[in-house]
Amino acid sequence: MVTLLIVSNLDIASTIQGDALLARGGWSEMDSVEGGRVWKHQVNEVWLWWFGGRFLMEDELDTRFSTGVGVSVDEVIFLSRHYAASGRPSLTLHVLGVPGETPHGERAEHGGIKGEVMLPCTRFASWYRLMCDAAHHHQLVPEFELTIETTHHGPRLDVPTMFIEIGSSETHWGRVDAAEAWADVMVIGLGLEGGMGIGEWNSLSDEEKSEQKVMIGVGGGHYAPRHTDVLRKTNCWAGHQLANYALGMEKPQDEAWDPDEGVLPDGAWNHAIRVSVESTRRAFPGGNVMVHLDRKSFKGWQRRVIKRLLNELGVPVGRTRDFE
Repeated sequence: MVTLLIVSNLDIASTIQGDALLARGGWSEMDSVEGGRVWKHQVNEVWLWWFGGRFLMEDELDTRFSTGVGVSVDEVIFLSRHYAASGRPSLTLHVLGVPGETPHGERAEHGGIKGEVMLPCTRFASWYRLMCDAAHHHQLVPEFELTIETTHHGPRLDVPTMFIEIGSSETHWGRVDAAEAWADVMVIGLGLEGGMGIGEWNSLSDEEKSEQKVMIGVGGGHYAPRHTDVLRKTNCWAGHQLANYALGMEKPQDEAWDPDEGVLPDGAWNHAIRVSVESTRRAFPGGNVMVHLDRKSFKGWQRRVIKRLLNELGVPVGRTRDFE
């Protein structure tokens, strides 16, 4: 399992995480790639690439790095900043893609391709729980909010990927204590002190995979509080999380229309759910992919058509207890 960590030299929240991780030791510097410095860890197959620019609009960084070093990358984790208008300090993470934007196939404003989602990194859920532990250890709570985000930007890659971030304003991006918390997560999560690490799907046997629950979150706001609650209360895995803004739906005008049997409504929702289910299934082969629905964020007819589509796709809908 080859993991690539990417730091943006133009992002202080990214470089401070990279500095904290390098300071833990065990790294050997290698030949540069595209002018950016590269380190390889001495314990596990983990590489760190100090990329010279910003990475949201830089597609295929996995294959570009693989070509540069002659090693096939299996997953990519971006170390990044997070911006929010609220300015509240936060640690957050999310997987990649722009499922609810149209026209499909066009370049999205913040990277990626409209209508596409990337393979979710299988470490997403377990690293959220590690992040919470690390934040408490470094006494960031209650000052810092500990969140996940829904799937919402690029870049485009071919391997499973996610962002880990420090937010939410310039005041917090340089926080050493937040960077140390993320360094704890990476050391434990990637097994840099020995061991397998945490959240590697392919470390499970086929029998173990068949017993695991994988949550796709559907509905709610950008920070997905109800889906986050499932991650806090269970040990499930997680794929894509879809906010309501990615699930546009136009109710048919026919007064006789029946949400249980009539034509499915137009809008981005259908495609967004389909590609997110397909991508999550590819990332978690053999697992039990299920949807957690933020019921309160939808009208009754919307819930009914979403469940119709999920039934067609063979995806069950569960409440929190169903993901235990």
